[in-house]
Amino acid sequence: MAFSCGLLQTRTPDPPSQARSNFTPATDPTIVFQNLSNAFSDLNVVNYLRCLADPTTPGGAFQFEPTANARLQYASVFAGWSKTSEQQYFQNAKSKLASGGGMTLEMTWTQQGIASDSAQFDVVYTLTVQHTQPNVPTVAVGKGQMVLAVDQTRSWVIRRWVDIANNATDFTWSDLKGTFGQ
Repeated sequence: MAFSCGLLQTRTPDPPSQARSNFTPATDPTIVFQNLSNAFSDLNVVNYLRCLADPTTPGGAFQFEPTANARLQYASVFAGWSKTSEQQYFQNAKSKLASGGGMTLEMTWTQQGIASDSAQFDVVYTLTVQHTQPNVPTVAVGKGQMVLAVDQTRSWVIRRWVDIANNATDFTWSDLKGTFGQ
């Protein structure tokens, strides 16, 4: 009599253990915006952080300036905001996603100036985060000014980011960061 333990039968594959990655080396400053968008759709915090300057970047580490309303509402959150704060808010938002929910970033940009190692852009964004946090909008809208720099690997990164509300009642990216950065 022969017994079988199913050793040669196919099985359902395990889900991937690592986040998807659609990161392109930012050899042109506009690639940074596509990488940002991909980081959200891929839910990939590592690639999100790769879009931001670190202390070794010429000109200095990443700086974020929230909207005036968010600065008042989340004063303690934005005191000392850093690249590590960006990581925390992204991970917190990701942990609050609804089952099967995701994040999408739609962004348009206009180049305002470029040099060999820096560039300035005006951006307009819509960031959707399908989270389960009560009384928090799932869509953030606004505009901003971003200064990009070339880092030590010759890749473009965001060095300074100023968030601007379209109007005082909008829920902005700053509000999202304030909510999930706590």
